[in-house]
Amino acid sequence: MNQPMLHARGINKSFLLHLQGGVRLDVLHEAELAVGAGECITLAGASGTGKSSLLKALYGNYLVDGGEILIRHLGQQVDLAAAAPELVLAIRRTTIGYVSQFLRAIPRIAAIDLVAEPLVDRGASGHEAKLRAAALLERLGIPSRLHGLPPATFSGGEQQRVNLARTFICPWPILLLDEPTASLDTTNRNRVIDLIREVKSQGCAIVGIFHDPQLHDAVSDLRLLFSESTAHSRT
Repeated sequence: MNQPMLHARGINKSFLLHLQGGVRLDVLHEAELAVGAGECITLAGASGTGKSSLLKALYGNYLVDGGEILIRHLGQQVDLAAAAPELVLAIRRTTIGYVSQFLRAIPRIAAIDLVAEPLVDRGASGHEAKLRAAALLERLGIPSRLHGLPPATFSGGEQQRVNLARTFICPWPILLLDEPTASLDTTNRNRVIDLIREVKSQGCAIVGIFHDPQLHDAVSDLRLLFSESTAHSRT
């Protein structure tokens, strides 16, 4: 692997449970991963072993207790774990894309506008962004008759595909994917696999949680197995 696009090392994270008498829950202990351009790493293991916590830490949603999260951002190496909030937001705008399991559907905002928004934020015209949003929604099986409707009215699977389209409409050096096909049928899962393979071939570095074995087999190069002690092994 060339110089990693993302290299997390020595990551520690715990939560203080105030409603449980101040119990401290350790979820990550000396966690480490490195992913290069065009590579995909799967975070694997049972629920509660820290996979989602690590993914959220890699996006800056969780402040870690120790360790470094080194990101290649605009040609420079940046420690996301120590970055100022303004820099974290800048990294999210251009360097790290994130697909969660859930779409925060905004009432009365049309699906096509929601998908086009990240492209407009990068300077594209509204017309161009909507054309690309419509094409991507169609590719993901969302017909044009639904494009003007708010995703809050959609099924769970449709909302997930809008969520995916909103992220995949922009090119990203790094992508974090949390169960991107969890609520999808076989046809739509295969469409997502094609999208992931496409961006991977273009050099995107990907870290994902894939419980779907077919998705893992289709896109992943390396598997990091998390245990209760977060002593993970490579397979």
